[in-house]
Amino acid sequence: MEHILLPRDVANPGPSPVPYVCRDEYDGGPFLTYPARLGPSNSLALEIQLDYDIVGRVPQASCAELESFVQTWVFFGLLTEALGDFFVSSQYVRPASAVDSNEGHDKVLDTSELVPTVKMWMQQIQKSADTKEVKQNQYEHIAACLRLASTTLNAVRFSIRSDFNPWIRSSVASVGELLTRATNVVYAIKDFHRDNRCPGTWSIPYDDPRYAKQMLSNGYCPYEIHRIRNLFLTVQTYHLLIWMDRGVPSTQHQTCSDKVCRANQLDLRRYTTKHQQDECRCSDFLIDVQEVIRILSRGQLPLLRITCASRLSDVHIDIIEATPTTKYVAISHVWADGLGNPYSNSLPQCQLQYLYQNTRKFFETHANEHSAQSMFIWIDTLCCPVEPLEAKLMALKQIKTPYTHASHVLVLHSSIQSVDVSGLTPAEVCLRIFTSGWMRRLWTLQEGALPRNLWFQFKDLAVDLDHVFAEAFKTFSADISQGILLEDITMLYRGLRHFFHAEKNLPVANLVTVDDALGFRSVSVATDEAILIGGLLNLDLAHILDGTEETRMQRLWSLVASSPTGVPKNILFNRGSRLSQKGFRWAPASLLSIIRDQDGSLASGEALSTGHLSPLGLNVHASAYSTATMASAPRGAPKNPWGMFNDRDENSVRCRSDQGIWLYMAGKYGGLHKGDHLRGNSLYPILKHAEEPRRLLLASTFKFDGIRENTSALLVHDGADTNSTGPPQVVSDIIVGVGKVDKVYQILLEATFQASRSLLSDEITAQYVHLAVEDEEQQKQTPAYANLEKQLEQKVFALAESVDNEYLHKVIDAQDNYKLKRLVPILIASAYLGEYCNLGPMLPSETEWCVD
Repeated sequence: MEHILLPRDVANPGPSPVPYVCRDEYDGGPFLTYPARLGPSNSLALEIQLDYDIVGRVPQASCAELESFVQTWVFFGLLTEALGDFFVSSQYVRPASAVDSNEGHDKVLDTSELVPTVKMWMQQIQKSADTKEVKQNQYEHIAACLRLASTTLNAVRFSIRSDFNPWIRSSVASVGELLTRATNVVYAIKDFHRDNRCPGTWSIPYDDPRYAKQMLSNGYCPYEIHRIRNLFLTVQTYHLLIWMDRGVPSTQHQTCSDKVCRANQLDLRRYTTKHQQDECRCSDFLIDVQEVIRILSRGQLPLLRITCASRLSDVHIDIIEATPTTKYVAISHVWADGLGNPYSNSLPQCQLQYLYQNTRKFFETHANEHSAQSMFIWIDTLCCPVEPLEAKLMALKQIKTPYTHASHVLVLHSSIQSVDVSGLTPAEVCLRIFTSGWMRRLWTLQEGALPRNLWFQFKDLAVDLDHVFAEAFKTFSADISQGILLEDITMLYRGLRHFFHAEKNLPVANLVTVDDALGFRSVSVATDEAILIGGLLNLDLAHILDGTEETRMQRLWSLVASSPTGVPKNILFNRGSRLSQKGFRWAPASLLSIIRDQDGSLASGEALSTGHLSPLGLNVHASAYSTATMASAPRGAPKNPWGMFNDRDENSVRCRSDQGIWLYMAGKYGGLHKGDHLRGNSLYPILKHAEEPRRLLLASTFKFDGIRENTSALLVHDGADTNSTGPPQVVSDIIVGVGKVDKVYQILLEATFQASRSLLSDEITAQYVHLAVEDEEQQKQTPAYANLEKQLEQKVFALAESVDNEYLHKVIDAQDNYKLKRLVPILIASAYLGEYCNLGPMLPSETEWCVD
């Protein structure tokens, strides 16, 4: 993978060349039909379906055979198909050297010439006199090849062989990614979402645990690895990050997991402010808190002027009141680095000297200020009173001010300061910042979004993030290979810097952009979340802070939902803890812990997708099934004949719409928050024991067109005030996923359902009704009842044999599926006994609801 950018500081040991494992050379024929050309005797070829449906099909070949097949076809074949005569396969293979870790192979791949070759291919196309139609056909063909290559890699990842060499997969993915970018550029695909036919991402191979092992040894936190997998989209970025030496010991994150970084997650009750050196025992310097409070009470900003001499004991701090023209530097830091203090407004003298040295150097180098008398700083540890509570709240209400008005904000973070920035490419500078622990804290989102000038202190000097990003864009945007990095860098840069400093034509901060930026961030004090989100949305922080800490999120949501833009409707379908206060049970208790999927994304949804606050809940427009009610069994019929429901899934139910369409419904969330009214709920018991019909509110309207055949939904029941004026009030029961079953099961379920209807008019049903008594156990003891159960079994199996549906039998016979055949009597019996949910008529998306 020599064509991919590596970091300046490559971890030791670094990457090895990818082994050449091909047993046969590519035959030079069309890429799409290569498996068919291998002939029916080839077990691998038979597994590759040319309609791109290969995921889930497991070849019987050895791992070595599969690696050879994929490298021959998807690496060499794809390059041959795309680049034509420009690609000479022998130039991409070299003998393994003594220093190569070649796993016993005598040859390795070498892609050093790939980028120049791709550029020559692009130049030929750009000079070509081919018509627009011809070029479009060329584009469609290459895109089809790339899609099949991507699907094959997915199959290798998901289903075929877990022991497949990850570096071989990555090499194929890196080629596919480069060709995807080059193809879209050279064929002038401007509207990526509308016109792109190539795969959207090639980064999937990097979830292999062997990559995580490499990154752990390089000093990454397990949680950061999890974050990287979920945030970054390109092979280029992953490859650079995998081999980047973090400059911190791997032991620092030994107690962390992919769920939490314990090194940065603090318990403030046990917090200890650190000294610059572990052996240092210098005294703490306590500032004049009363002077800070006096300045805050006048609505002004307190600033610090630190002076130092040769001895630590000579450290001194003057507190001054900022004026509109005062230039100062605000310090952004994470408390895990030791610069915090939850007990008093004090810091060790060595830390004050450290702040003085860093800020003085910064002032002199970047702020053109050389007089110590004019070097003012602001840092939360000293400038936000710890007590009394009134003073602390007063500082929190003004918490945006120091970062907004600062001439510069300087970030001090241990992982960034351990690295010399000299010699790093602009892209690597950005990635080191965006993968630092500073990016995972909630408070730092505001501290990075608000300032006009955001600087990061590296070991040797400080850098301006906006300037570095501009340099990265300038350097890489025209490079067909390294420009791929910009996709990930731009996404994170805009997610940090464009809340208040957006480029032209980019939206300003709203709940959607805030929600996107919150991913993988955490906060040590849970009640701080409402303050940060309120600040990013320019809401009234005084209103959020006026009241108990436990109800801050409620006050935040009342402001958001009452605003002109309202709340995205899809907030209802996020899987996460909910507030317990009536009227706000629709609202997330936190945006940091919600599980986002397609329908939970606040950026997706239909027209009329915003909700507004009412006294009873959130008013939204949504399509819905008007009723969702479990079918009933004949009175007296057995509830669990032959033990057929012993292994019932308590969180899923089959559903039949009023139009005869069968759907599945599965619970997606049962509640986590201690006070959450959804806590512990399971779908089947809710429906089976409901005393009143439920409704099913849909995140998106079903189209039943092969495109939109599943959605998230909210199972609800009518609230106490549903008869009041205004839209009907409903209360959430559980978030579910709803989707149309596939074609085979659609036919199977409807056929067995219709067969079960004949049992309802059968004499056996009348006999069950006749024998029915309140005590079911007593009923079971009667000889007549036991005889009836045998009769029911016989009738069910007789019906199963005579189900009159020619296509159903064709499907079962074609699949030769013993399980499917066994399902027929079970489904007949379960339909007869009411083990499915009836869905009432669909209400249109304009229907208004009040959801609590």
